Amino acid sequence: MQASAMRESAPRYLSDDMRRGQLTLTLGALMLCLFLSALDASIVANALPRVIADLHGFELYAWVTTGYLLSSTAVTPIGGKLGDRYGRKPMLIGGAAFFLLMTLLCGLAQTMPQLIALRALQGIGGGVVAATVFAIMGQLLAPADRARISGLITAVFSLAGVIGPIVGGYLTDAFSWRAVFYVNVPFALLALVVLWRFFPPVHYSRRRLPIDFAGAITSVAGIVLLLLALSWGGREYAWDSPIVVGLLGVGIAVLGLFLWLEARVPDPILPLSLFRNGVVAISSTNSLAQSMSQICLALFVPLYAQGVMGTSATLSGTFMLPLLVAMVLSNLAAGVLIAHVGRYKQFAIVGFFMTLCGFLILSRLDAGSAYLLLAASLAVLGTGTGMIFPTLTLSYQSAVEFHELGVATSLNQFCRQIGSTLGSALLGTLLILRFLPSVDAALPPDLAAWLDGPAGASIRDPQSLLDPSAAESLRVAVGAAFPQAPDAADTVLAAIRVGLSGALHWVFLAGASVALMGLVGSLVWREIPMRGSRTLRPQEDRQ
Repeated sequence: MQASAMRESAPRYLSDDMRRGQLTLTLGALMLCLFLSALDASIVANALPRVIADLHGFELYAWVTTGYLLSSTAVTPIGGKLGDRYGRKPMLIGGAAFFLLMTLLCGLAQTMPQLIALRALQGIGGGVVAATVFAIMGQLLAPADRARISGLITAVFSLAGVIGPIVGGYLTDAFSWRAVFYVNVPFALLALVVLWRFFPPVHYSRRRLPIDFAGAITSVAGIVLLLLALSWGGREYAWDSPIVVGLLGVGIAVLGLFLWLEARVPDPILPLSLFRNGVVAISSTNSLAQSMSQICLALFVPLYAQGVMGTSATLSGTFMLPLLVAMVLSNLAAGVLIAHVGRYKQFAIVGFFMTLCGFLILSRLDAGSAYLLLAASLAVLGTGTGMIFPTLTLSYQSAVEFHELGVATSLNQFCRQIGSTLGSALLGTLLILRFLPSVDAALPPDLAAWLDGPAGASIRDPQSLLDPSAAESLRVAVGAAFPQAPDAADTVLAAIRVGLSGALHWVFLAGASVALMGLVGSLVWREIPMRGSRTLRPQEDRQ
């Protein structure tokens, strides 16, 4: 009777009532949703240099990624709760359909502001899809089955990271940058049809569960205001201008309001109470450092390869292979070794040190550097960043009590998203601020003065390095202004290449400084052995 009672009280999962074929198709569609979400990041990054060559707006380069990250960061923490309230199936299909529509519209964008706005809307759909898929896994599969499927999820993200730059480069070279958005459409439609047909309706609670909308809105608003101030300061407006000072002041005030709200709502996006745990605080710093380092590579290595080294988009994507393959292999190896030794701190130290070294090597490259040196530096960076991945989740989960595991894991994800968002915007701002001074330093005074004036306003960005028609327009404009100097156009083009290389030098040094921050954090980390380790310390070590 006791065994019968246990069977009756055991939780039932959706897969218990699904045919094998139905379950296989549903899992395949869910994996396809995750794959397209992950592919979107890697495939678009490699096309961005051609986007600015076509739509112009070099100063908005990083905002194409920042807009997506900001909206998805705001939506992801509340997407799961919306599914609890309104049902997983309608949220998933609605989020995927919205993502699909915005993806199609991104490919039709005619200006950079349009593309940025559409990418921000696309991020809303992507955030809902990501949050809902992982919540569905909890209802669909028993824990043992979820453990087996986790390897497939890792493979999906790894595959998207490896093929994304290559496919994006090929589509950009063979067709247009717009093709990197259109390629998702048939696969997303397939996933939608399969989920609509085979994913069963899920009973859900209609209780009004607490959702931290105020936290989501104030966090994004505060970050946007600060990023606008940092983007405009010293370029559009003086640093002490009322607009920049006002944006900084209001942004800080809104973020202060965000922290005040998070300390009072019952289920916050950012659980401030966890930061009283020193291990969690340092783990959060390391998550920020790791995600900022990774977004630096994803955004600016393709720009370096195409703009400075003069490669095609396809070859630029191929250059990312050493980074991605090394990242996947070191991630897998570190996971196995950590499970064997029961320790993770040493892997984080080595990982951040290798990341630091890789960025320092990358910062020394220029237009004449060998392709092999670029590949070697990216392999070092991939090995380092791959080793860091497993240490972050383990450090959070080892530092808190069992009932806090979900909150701690969510905090890790939130810090990673914020790090990616800040990294893309701040490093993009640094690129813009350093580009023109680097170009001017490489030009004779008369050419520098002309390029900085109204006549040179339309050509003083790297699009002439990425688009033959833009290069021809530059030659015509410079030739008309300096008819007595037939090689003036070549001098300007060379200076723009040197200027872009110099600006990226500072960007990669900033990546090195972020890696150094993670290295220092790892050195002072107080390591707590993992649960299940024979050397597990008493409960008070988690305080």
